[in-house]
Amino acid sequence: MSSFVLKLIAAVTMFIDHAGLLLFPDLEFMRILGRLAFPIYAFCIAEGFRYTKKRKLYFLRVFILGLVCQIVYTVVDRKLYLGILIVFSISILLMACLDSFKKAMRGQQSPVGRKFAGWFRLETLSNTGDRVITGALLAASVLTSLLLCMTVDVDYGFFGILLPVFTSFFEDRPRRLVMFTATLLALSIDLTAGGFIYQFWCLLAVPLLAVYNGKPGKYRMKYFFYIFYPAHLVFLYALDMFF
Repeated sequence: MSSFVLKLIAAVTMFIDHAGLLLFPDLEFMRILGRLAFPIYAFCIAEGFRYTKKRKLYFLRVFILGLVCQIVYTVVDRKLYLGILIVFSISILLMACLDSFKKAMRGQQSPVGRKFAGWFRLETLSNTGDRVITGALLAASVLTSLLLCMTVDVDYGFFGILLPVFTSFFEDRPRRLVMFTATLLALSIDLTAGGFIYQFWCLLAVPLLAVYNGKPGKYRMKYFFYIFYPAHLVFLYALDMFF
């Protein structure tokens, strides 16, 4: 199964989930089907970060679109609530920190180490210094994300932020899927304890990801999926307000 098919399944189930939330709250099966969307998108975010050659642009696309969607959330709900694209933006930043730390641990100079050396006009940074700086940055970033989730209402919470990050921890696909499944299980326990009774259904996404072939697919339609997210929200919110 290609990443295009995975994203298509995620888009359809996300639409069903949000339609059930806003328009048909009594139809529980719509919320159950919708549990597939987030884990598939989280996995695809990790894959996108892994394969993209322009990580800054990748982050900016997700973050700017997330800011646009925040306007919709704020206007409609009238409260501070960080939506899923902001969550994924934070995940991308954490993955960048993790990637720098892994490079430093392998004895390579990390992007953070090069930046640090440039700021302080050093010819180079020792590997020990690189490891210390990247490790401290990673730990500080994770702690900041945790404090943010304790302060503000964040979609899918702390484990939602960590899901793409832990998925990107290993290089080989089997171990990435094991790490993904373990984090998804922790997220399900956390949200179920918080009163969201449908969350364990998200584990049904794991078999779909297990047959992922690592290829983008014949059709990519990258910008369609970026546009679809805010467009479907506007459409559903409009239906909810006028009918």
